[in-house]
Formats: sequence, structure tokens, C-alpha cells
Amino acid sequence: MPPLSAPPIFIVDDDPGALNSLRFLLESEGYCVLSFRGGAELLSSLPGPEPACVIIDYKMPSMDGVDLFHRLRARDIRAPVILMTGHPDPAIRKRAEEAGLDLIDKPLSQDVLLSAVAAARLGGPSERVA
Repeated sequence: MPPLSAPPIFIVDDDPGALNSLRFLLESEGYCVLSFRGGAELLSSLPGPEPACVIIDYKMPSMDGVDLFHRLRARDIRAPVILMTGHPDPAIRKRAEEAGLDLIDKPLSQDVLLSAVAAARLGGPSERVA
């Protein structure tokens, strides 16, 4: 279990049900979590605490997950990113791969997500976490 003083995990998803489920899962594992309903909401909250990792949904209105990833890097946020999607099509996979991101399919397996978060928190600068 992570220490209470550990940096937060950011979750970005426009689906309130998914956002709340992910938050509940991670908080029940002892993680500090900050959640955002989209990329613009996250970006408007910066600067703030440096996250341990960022979990981003790919398909969101006005800014997709890969675009948000690039904007975070442009603001020098170097935390590992976990990209997830409920729309696993080859174009999305290719775009994620070109950005250096692995893609986790929704519905998320609890074990897969927790393993990805643990790897991201230990992985340092690498984008690849799953």
C-alpha cells in the first residue's frame, strides 16, 4: 500500500461513472487520487502537485487522450501516463504507439489497472507501463 504522503494519481475521464469507479478502486488501495472530467479541467488546475502517474481516457470531447498527453509534456509534466479506451480500433492503437503509450482496453480489469499503476509509479520517465 502506498504511503499517505505519496504523490497523487490523476484520472481524466469524461464519463462520471468510469471516473468514480476508478477513483474508488484506487482510493480503496490506499492511493491519493485527483480526478478531472476532461483535459481542459486538468490543464486549468496546473501547476499543482506533480502526479505519480496520470490515467487518461482516449476518447473525450474537445481533446483526446493523446493530445492531452502531448500538452502535459509541453508543460513539463513527466509523470508516466496510462492511456485507456473503450473504442479499441487500429487507428487509436497506432496513434498511442506513435506517442510511446501503451493502451489498456475498457472495461478495465482491476488487476491489469493496478499492475499498470504500480509499474508506472516505479517506472520513472518511461511512457510504457502496461
